[in-house]
Amino acid sequence: MDDSEATQKLAEAIAGEICLAENDPGAVMKRWRERFQVSQKQLAKHLEVSPSVISDYESGRRKSPRVETIKKFIEGLLELDAASGGRVVMALEKLVAPEIASEAILDSREFGLPVPARLLVEYLDCKVLTHINLLNRDIYGYTALDSVKAIVSMTPQQLLRLYGGTTQRAAILSNVSTGRSPMVAIKASQIGTSSAVKPAVVILQGVNDLDPLAVKIADSIHLPLCLSDMESDELIHQIRTFNPQI
Repeated sequence: MDDSEATQKLAEAIAGEICLAENDPGAVMKRWRERFQVSQKQLAKHLEVSPSVISDYESGRRKSPRVETIKKFIEGLLELDAASGGRVVMALEKLVAPEIASEAILDSREFGLPVPARLLVEYLDCKVLTHINLLNRDIYGYTALDSVKAIVSMTPQQLLRLYGGTTQRAAILSNVSTGRSPMVAIKASQIGTSSAVKPAVVILQGVNDLDPLAVKIADSIHLPLCLSDMESDELIHQIRTFNPQI
């Protein structure tokens, strides 16, 4: 899949989520705008409309957006991101690319609203090993991966795409033995990028003998690293019931 096709798939995914949100499409639009780290003022200026127009859609004061409005909204986000280096699109494209589809992915979910990472970590009763202060950053969802199946069914290139595609999300890795391999892969996924592309938090499950190098890598790239003592099935069940009220 080339970059243009991947971007088109991403745009279609965003449009589909907005269109399917019949009760509150404005909330979905707001979440995507914030995920692209674009202010209402920036987006309004780019689209040559008043900031109140963006605000009215996001708050629900305007009726459900038309298809043409959604199209312009998405194009605006993509164009603004491209102008600033394309970091967000680059990461999100990796999550919609078909080559990372695998039985190794146990679960993946987008939250209705941005959620402080600490709430998920606390809900899963994890032990925080590094950068606890960074857990106040918002995450927009999670990707849960079976690390053993990933090693068997995914190529190193696919793993790098997946780990690099979890920016602003929690990466939950089950059946991990020492933690070294996934942390090396996450660090490697940043090579060649203009800015750090990595998960907002990593949660390791199943660790019996934690490799100090895993902790050292997490500390060096300013990444909160956490451990879960739950069994894999229990952990997946728990994250699926996570429903914070902020």
